[in-house]
Amino acid sequence: MFEKIKWYSSLRWQLLAILLVIGIVPVFFFQGLISGSVEDYFISQRQIELMRVTNITADIVQRNNYLEINREALSYTMYLRSIEEDVRILILDSSGMVISDSADLYEGDFLVMPEVVSAFRGTIDSNIQENGTTRYTAAPIFYGEEVAGVALVISAVQNIDDLLDVISVQANMMTFIIAAFSFAASLMVFYLISSPLTRMTKVVQRMSEGHLDQRIEVTGNNEFSQLCLAFNDMNDKLERVEQTREEFVSNVSHELKTPLSAIKVLAESILHEENVEKETYVEFLTDIKSEIDRMDHIINDLLTLVRLDQSQSFLTVSDVDINLLMQNIVKRLRPLADIKDIMLHREDVKEAVAKGDEMKLTLALGNLVENAIKYTSEGGEVKVTVDADNHHIFITVEDTGIGIAEEELPKIFTRFYRVDKTRDRDTGGTGLGLSITHTTVLMHKGSIKVTSVEGEGTTFLVRLPIM
Repeated sequence: MFEKIKWYSSLRWQLLAILLVIGIVPVFFFQGLISGSVEDYFISQRQIELMRVTNITADIVQRNNYLEINREALSYTMYLRSIEEDVRILILDSSGMVISDSADLYEGDFLVMPEVVSAFRGTIDSNIQENGTTRYTAAPIFYGEEVAGVALVISAVQNIDDLLDVISVQANMMTFIIAAFSFAASLMVFYLISSPLTRMTKVVQRMSEGHLDQRIEVTGNNEFSQLCLAFNDMNDKLERVEQTREEFVSNVSHELKTPLSAIKVLAESILHEENVEKETYVEFLTDIKSEIDRMDHIINDLLTLVRLDQSQSFLTVSDVDINLLMQNIVKRLRPLADIKDIMLHREDVKEAVAKGDEMKLTLALGNLVENAIKYTSEGGEVKVTVDADNHHIFITVEDTGIGIAEEELPKIFTRFYRVDKTRDRDTGGTGLGLSITHTTVLMHKGSIKVTSVEGEGTTFLVRLPIM
């Protein structure tokens, strides 16, 4: 019945793969995204810082008129600033010639660079060299409204790269740590989810083989433990259903076997006797007919239960006057009460009309009144009461009969169950009447309760909704 599942199509491995993808892939994705953002941030901040240094340098040269006078002071001042800012500073005059170089390399040379050209046009410009190792930042030096020179600041990019490498190593370590924790968490979630599913699968497989006594071990208090409890409860019910089915088959076999055995004995007695008188034939045939009637009664009750076990769509629903229905039941059963000199009376406290199947309700409620008469001794009393409130109708059948022992009360609606098998057989009962009543009341979304004191009497209370 259970086909072997390939590992790659197993829900457990698919779940683990999903957990790993959800838990680990985003970690590496965000690590790359954050690393790129950090790199861009540091580069942009370094660019802004160099532009600030360059502007300040150009402003110092302009305010101190270093291009016109005191060029020795210019070189010394730029040398100090280069050490302070950890950069290389070049000052160019209006012709583009280097008049000061903090590294003493390009003095007297002419520089034509995009950043210098932009500065001579009056704008500050900053770019990284093509080899990616140096950044050039140039700012104009104004005298009045004209550009008299250019301050050029050169900074090594390697410092930023070294810092980014350190950050990248730390980020990678954090990423792998988070990924490891995500992997461990995924395994834990996988175990927490797959473990009860695996246990349930094994139990279901065992149940499919006919072992209905299987149960799932319940651990913890979560949704899965609740599911396991519900599954175990379902197993209990299935086991009870199977037990009830076996008992039902056994009871049916027993109930049918008894009259069949009696018919066989009676028939064999007639066959084996010679010169049997007519009166004996009549007596034996009458007994055979009685047993056949009993079998017919059992079969009819069984067919009634089968029909009641089917869907509620088979209810023929109409407005049912419960007062009139109980009046007709009492009227029909009064001769049975009169034979035993039982006082049978009815009381209508309120008018009650329900929506239901009149025929099925008549059979169900009639069983209660008939049982009350059968199990009440001569001279006793049976009382039928109909009451109602805004939501429900209450039908009470109370007798002063033999009563039912307290330990027997939970079993009386079980099919073929008899409190006193001898007495039920004498009264012609099959043990199915109360089961029919119980099923019918449930079909009408009602309830039935019973209270009894052994030797004093029994009371059945049926509650039906006013639909």
